[in-house]
Amino acid sequence: MFIRRFACTVASISLFVMLFSGCMSIKPQAVDAETFFKNQELMHPSSLYGRAYDGRFARFFQTTFDDIEALMLIDLADDPVYKAIEVQKFLLAGTETWAVITERKDGRIDYYYENPDLMDEKRQASVSTLLSQPYFHRTTLHAWMEVVERGLDVRASFIDWENRLIELAVTENRNDSKPTAMLAPVSVHAENPTSFPMVFLDDFNMVAKKGTRLEVWIDKQKRQAVSFPIIVEGRQVYYSRYASDVVVADILSAGKRVVQSEPLAENTPSITGGNATYHLAWESGYPEIKQVQFTHHDSSVTLDFAPALPDVRHLKADQTVEGRFILSVNSVHGVIGGSYTVASTDGRLHLMLHPLTSWQPPFMGKKWVSTFHHTADFEHHGTDLLVDARWQRL
Repeated sequence: MFIRRFACTVASISLFVMLFSGCMSIKPQAVDAETFFKNQELMHPSSLYGRAYDGRFARFFQTTFDDIEALMLIDLADDPVYKAIEVQKFLLAGTETWAVITERKDGRIDYYYENPDLMDEKRQASVSTLLSQPYFHRTTLHAWMEVVERGLDVRASFIDWENRLIELAVTENRNDSKPTAMLAPVSVHAENPTSFPMVFLDDFNMVAKKGTRLEVWIDKQKRQAVSFPIIVEGRQVYYSRYASDVVVADILSAGKRVVQSEPLAENTPSITGGNATYHLAWESGYPEIKQVQFTHHDSSVTLDFAPALPDVRHLKADQTVEGRFILSVNSVHGVIGGSYTVASTDGRLHLMLHPLTSWQPPFMGKKWVSTFHHTADFEHHGTDLLVDARWQRL
């Protein structure tokens, strides 16, 4: 099955930093569930529903994951052409494969890949939208990346589209690594999103200067990496960063589809299908979604709802229900907080999800996640649902 893979562009993983007393502070957690869900109703009244429960349930959420394993990005200080280079490591069917993204000073972005399974027409179209029409090149890449106890060890070499040989090597030698996690603002350039493309950088760190061998050669000329202007955790660092555990997910994919309902006995606590497990609440006598968790290998994305999301298949006409949701990634709870609305109007059912907040430093201004809005329209098709889901930028 094809899985879209969203690249982390140079701009995508712009460093989230808060400068306080010369130190860097990153908070992957944005909301606390107890506080964010405070004053939310715990259950819906049975009067929301217009008919008896028919013993069936429809799993209508769709989320897919990327196979990216790790990434590293270097900003360059003195090259006349290139601003930054990013190396990405993927795992496809148990085999490592690589991609390199370059950003030039004139704004051009080039995407180099070797394995044809990493790039088909559908993926190329989606990446083109996300990265503002980059140029794609299938070429030979030689790369290696590993994060060990002493830090980052990465090498890469390839020939760019203008026949320049580009080589880089970074080997850290540190004993005080303190990795953190962060939600990268990858979606800021997606003008017409077909999902909420989430990139969560787990085990995230910056490249230390002391004890590190960092070399970049472009067209046989040695280039310097940009230095970060403040001390981070007592160390001088480069404006080069890496993550050894990356979770990339296409959250709540857009599109039109038929969702078939399936038998579900009353008071069943959970139901699993595909990569999703729905945890249900039955206080009203109907299967309401209190949590849905999507998994891929050892990664997970979880949505918690308060109050539980009502059963849209049985909702009667002219009802509106509002609540909140929290998105968590792996073991990090409260990465994103948002609101939801379920409405039955004009003979149709509507679900709206609006991310409201994620952590970012104050100087970034408006919360970037709040510029995304999800709408799903439902129509009954026998016991099944016709779903028309979409995302838009506000």
